Amino acid sequence: MNSILDKKSELLTLFTPGDGGDAPPFLAGRESEKQFFQLAVYTLMKKHQGYQNMIVYGPRGNGKTSLLHNLADNSSKEYGESIEILWVTPSEIRTPEKLDHWIRSEGREAAPVVQEITGKVKAFIAEATANLKIQRSDGIKTAIQERCTANPVVLIVDEAQRLDEKTAEDLLNASQTVRWKNLPFFLVLSGTPGLMSTLSQAEATFWERCEIFPLGRLSLQESVEALIKPLESFDIQFAENVAERVAIKTHCYPFFIQLWGKCLMEELVHKEQHIISMETVFDAESKVNMRIHQMYAKRFSELDDQELLHPAAEIARAFIYNENRPIPILEVNKLAGKKESVKKLEHLGYIWRVMRAEGEQLGYEPGIPSLMGFIKEQTAGLS
Repeated sequence: MNSILDKKSELLTLFTPGDGGDAPPFLAGRESEKQFFQLAVYTLMKKHQGYQNMIVYGPRGNGKTSLLHNLADNSSKEYGESIEILWVTPSEIRTPEKLDHWIRSEGREAAPVVQEITGKVKAFIAEATANLKIQRSDGIKTAIQERCTANPVVLIVDEAQRLDEKTAEDLLNASQTVRWKNLPFFLVLSGTPGLMSTLSQAEATFWERCEIFPLGRLSLQESVEALIKPLESFDIQFAENVAERVAIKTHCYPFFIQLWGKCLMEELVHKEQHIISMETVFDAESKVNMRIHQMYAKRFSELDDQELLHPAAEIARAFIYNENRPIPILEVNKLAGKKESVKKLEHLGYIWRVMRAEGEQLGYEPGIPSLMGFIKEQTAGLS
């Protein structure tokens, strides 16, 4: 067996706890999302016509960006230059006019329609005569149509909850019109739970007919696979039942899975071992907990800044008493005191709305179960 040090650099960078820019080494679960995206791209390429919009939303750290990067990369590898996959965030497109220009120019030399104007330009105290080229916008719809004439287009808007109302409205309306014309266009919107409010405020009510995927935590089995699968090619194994015990510690939260993976690799490399035992887990746990504590301290400040500590504490105590099982929506509303507080906590990912079994009341579950304990401890004695 080769020394673990021979693969040191690969192992230390294998797992990817971060801001979502890098896809995990093994993308566990999310089968419905994968299948829908792949079918949409297949339709664009083979039938050369549009496909239903896709909306992916969920609390931070659940792997939305990583999932879409993975799907986009796989599609690019399969179809190459025959498909255009455009990726944008609202920081680049704060107005419909900017989105129009961005769609026309992204990844290629811009060819805007221009109008020659001769006039005077005033710049503070300076005045001069100049020939100006002013771009005349024909709208997002026309920009998409022109872009689709060369190759099928997938437009992914990440952090879409930050879209302003007018830009979201124009984009949704344009997407619907283009797809009605059977042009090969596929729109994907991804964001936090606040994305639902952004779309509701836009005057494009048909967005509810998009294919909507709420992205919560993984199942226990999927979490175990996310830990085990990346290590198979390195001849590294977990001791019996250890992977499941680590998965439980992650709360099946994708960010924590990657964080645990990284800290476990650091311990293996340090000890030059090929087996992850419970001793390895205990040694890695202090590093994991330190990083989690930093994250939770930031979440605490976030709640404090928005004056949400009191309802967050009441809800945390209720979840802990209920062993972190879902609590009906109406009960959560009562605990928070104000429905507006519940909405804000949901937008922050502190709580997460889940579909319960048929016949049961709709409910909320903790975004991250261990965060409930942290908030309970930090607000002990809060009146």
